[in-house]
Amino acid sequence: MPTSLAVRVDLTADPAAAASGLERLLAIAPGEVREALHQDRGLAQALVTLLAGSEYLTEALLRYPEWLLWLAAERDRPGRAADEWAASLATFTAPLPVAERSRGLVRFKRREYLRIALRDLQGLAGLAETTRELSDLADAVLQQAYVWSWNELVGQWGTPRTSTGAGADMAVLALGKLGGAELNYSSDIDLMFAYAGEGRTAGGPASLTNAEFFTRLAQILVRYLSQSTLEGAAYRVDLRLRPGGREGELVQSLPQLQRYYHTEAREWELQMLVRARGAAGSRELADQMLAAASSTIYPSPPEQARIAEGVRASRQAISAHLRHSRAIGRRRNEVDVKLDAGGIRDIEFLTQYWQRLHGGQDTWVRNGHTLQALQRLHDAGRISGTEWQVLAAAYTLLRHTEHRLQLWLGQQTHTLPTRAERLRALSRSLHVPNAGLAVAAQMGSVRALYAHYLDRAVAPAVPSDPVAASQPWPAGVRFSSHGERQVRRLERSLATWPDGIRDWAQLPAVALQQAALLLETSDWAAEVLIRRPMLAQAFGQASAPAPLPASTLNQSMIALRYWQQAELLRLLAREWSEKSDISASLAAQTRLAEAALRAGLAMAATTLPPAPSLAILGLGRLGLGELDLLSDVDVVFVAASEEREAAAVLAVRWIEVMTAYTQAGALYPVDVRLRPGGREGELVQTPASLARYFEQKASVWEALSYLKARQVAGDKATGNTTLAGIQEALRRRFPEEVSVAEIKVLRQRIEQEGHPGNWGLKTVPGGYYDADFVLSRKLLSSGRSTPAADGLAGWAQALDEAEVAGLVSYLRAADHALRVATGKAGAAVPASGASIERAWAWLERMHPDLPTAARSAATVPERIAAVRRRMRKIYQGVLG
Repeated sequence: MPTSLAVRVDLTADPAAAASGLERLLAIAPGEVREALHQDRGLAQALVTLLAGSEYLTEALLRYPEWLLWLAAERDRPGRAADEWAASLATFTAPLPVAERSRGLVRFKRREYLRIALRDLQGLAGLAETTRELSDLADAVLQQAYVWSWNELVGQWGTPRTSTGAGADMAVLALGKLGGAELNYSSDIDLMFAYAGEGRTAGGPASLTNAEFFTRLAQILVRYLSQSTLEGAAYRVDLRLRPGGREGELVQSLPQLQRYYHTEAREWELQMLVRARGAAGSRELADQMLAAASSTIYPSPPEQARIAEGVRASRQAISAHLRHSRAIGRRRNEVDVKLDAGGIRDIEFLTQYWQRLHGGQDTWVRNGHTLQALQRLHDAGRISGTEWQVLAAAYTLLRHTEHRLQLWLGQQTHTLPTRAERLRALSRSLHVPNAGLAVAAQMGSVRALYAHYLDRAVAPAVPSDPVAASQPWPAGVRFSSHGERQVRRLERSLATWPDGIRDWAQLPAVALQQAALLLETSDWAAEVLIRRPMLAQAFGQASAPAPLPASTLNQSMIALRYWQQAELLRLLAREWSEKSDISASLAAQTRLAEAALRAGLAMAATTLPPAPSLAILGLGRLGLGELDLLSDVDVVFVAASEEREAAAVLAVRWIEVMTAYTQAGALYPVDVRLRPGGREGELVQTPASLARYFEQKASVWEALSYLKARQVAGDKATGNTTLAGIQEALRRRFPEEVSVAEIKVLRQRIEQEGHPGNWGLKTVPGGYYDADFVLSRKLLSSGRSTPAADGLAGWAQALDEAEVAGLVSYLRAADHALRVATGKAGAAVPASGASIERAWAWLERMHPDLPTAARSAATVPERIAAVRRRMRKIYQGVLG
């Protein structure tokens, strides 16, 4: 049998490590393993990917080469449900004697790491999937250890009961990264134990108090997890976050914990509970404990100063520890992507600060997963689109970096390597030109945001070299002081890219002119250009088609994001130069989004079972054809009933493609809550189920929402059939005048619950929703087909409401100009300042013709107020 394989080690992150590991493995592998590698080139290439990325997993394969046969069958599995994890682990450990259980947990974990790490390194799994898998694996190990410990103690002492005679259980609460379901490859797991209440065991040969029983249970469980074996320990367990720390009781009753967190807990302890959850034992008991503490975790009204001071104190303690460790030589001065200023911990702290600040009034933002929490904060209008993108992109790169560092030796490390060959391997694994520079740039962005909100005294972890000279700009280009500041930021960014300054100087004059224009006029565009300067190559070129799926899902997602960003920059530059009107601008953005959605669907489908009937319906602004910067995409998934399960898997993967945070940021926030049943409803509907729902159950607001529905991606036949069924159901359900009273109640609720922001363009009286409800009611009552997707102003023209069309157009143009100029939307847009003046300059170019109602007003704010007064009068004339 040949001893070499036809594999491309040169495609791996570390060809030398891959070649060395492969030679060692082939020398000791059984014949069936070598035969499998020769017959399955995909398995062989997967093997060298692992060998190049992890010396830790190389050693595992040298110890158990037969695991490659298991990996051959499992490598394409995207994940397991909780019951599948439990069954697989139980089967794996069932033959083991008690003395070998801890080693069995270690072996199971290392074997599963092969599959999880392979999908991660190959780019088949994004950060969210990888951390979820690592967390689900830890949960399964915890639960198995809990079951063993429980059974052992019940056999000796009987079953614990409360003083009322009810059965008593214990909750194993996960904190930190495990609590947030975003564990990494070599995390400690932070745990806390809560039991139901006082009482004694019953039914055994002897009896213990519940406190004694559950203390022993926790001790045995921890021993299973952390006991050192010939292959190491399953997990390092940290119990210091419990009340009292090392000196506190190992387990505490639910009433004890409730009292502590209401009366004694310090701010950092309350912040810690933002990410707490039940991971093993009684999940219901964990939920009770966290629900009881929620009012102190998320105070209402918020106590901003106290919350902020708690975060600052934690940050200062970390910084002091780092300084001390470096002063005594315990740590060297390498960049720590977790603990240095601007690192992972600062992103987590800033996110938790916002969550505690707003979570008392808005439960939607309560989420232990950092990336999901950031998206929810953005969706709720609590942070700007720029803040969301900056933090999510930085967190994604820094967590990927942390993963690569920990995978290499299987150790808990967070510091960038200093040896050139390891830094090159890290850069290749992350698909960036220079990992050190990329990390430094992202941490700098985080430091700036953290300082703005929490601590202006944060010092940079890595000093940045000043740029010696400004970049050349074409003749005639002039910058205001604001533009000069943006140019300085661009220059600092260029300095972090290999040959960045030289490549920028070689851009054609038209590209430099358009880049200068957007740096001066658009904070949104400036942020995109500063993060990825060479996107300016798109200026002056023809529009490019969306990219096709690449060799890995991660590479596909990155390419799609950069393509979308380049196209948006091109659209904005053209919009300014050609003085495009608002309807043309939003229609162009909508077409771009639809192309991205379709490309994302193709990427999502590459490694999944087919679901050819899946259609994606767009609603809201997407359905209307007037998507804008920083808009969510509202979608509903529909498929044939026999393909519903496969379609649901594909839909989940598509959402990940759209929303996952890569080094290029996210693509679009996706909102799927407009389906029947909202968050609790089936993710994928069928044409028949939607038609039946709208004929029998749908409320007026749902009917109004689905007037905007149209097919935007996926199977056109399914989409068209679905839309025809909904249209017919609405005609039968609402044959006559739609209830004015119901619409007025809905509109009043939006006015009361909406976030009006500083400019009142959408939810306030006279805002955009007034026009939406007037036109939607008229359309629904008439039984007419929905007009083409050319915006609400287009609807107004089609319904012979010319004045409404003009008013709506002006409100939309003002909203668009604010998004472009400030890089913010909704409540995050400032009330005044230079960025607002830039917004009004943009508005004047794209909407020079004022509505009649606004022509006597001298300033833009006065015109907006006049438009709103007139729009409210029309609304009242129609709806009373």
